[in-house]
Amino acid sequence: MLRFQQILCIVTLSAFCACASERVVHGFRAVEPGMTQVEVIDLLGEPSSRWSLSQQLDGRVGERLQWGDGASSLASSAMFRGDPERAYSVVFDGQGKVVSKTEPTWVEETKAGAMVDKP
Repeated sequence: MLRFQQILCIVTLSAFCACASERVVHGFRAVEPGMTQVEVIDLLGEPSSRWSLSQQLDGRVGERLQWGDGASSLASSAMFRGDPERAYSVVFDGQGKVVSKTEPTWVEETKAGAMVDKP
């Protein structure tokens, strides 16, 4: 019985995570400059990480929110400044308004590959 519960838990969590990432992938296109943090979080769900930005280190005061972080992107974000290569990120200014957004590099690579495959 315990084994069944463990499997059920894994399947349920996997389904939930797939829905969450689908929400980010499709909703990310709708993120626009000037949107508030509340609007973006309502659209994409809670971010997987938050990073404070400082004028001295980042060239602006604000916050970067990221979605879809894995261990690698979390480690990279902790060590290096700037947008992550493997997570969706949105940068907010000091007033909490969107100033930029960045998709993971694999999204652009997928789009480029799809264009090459078309006749």
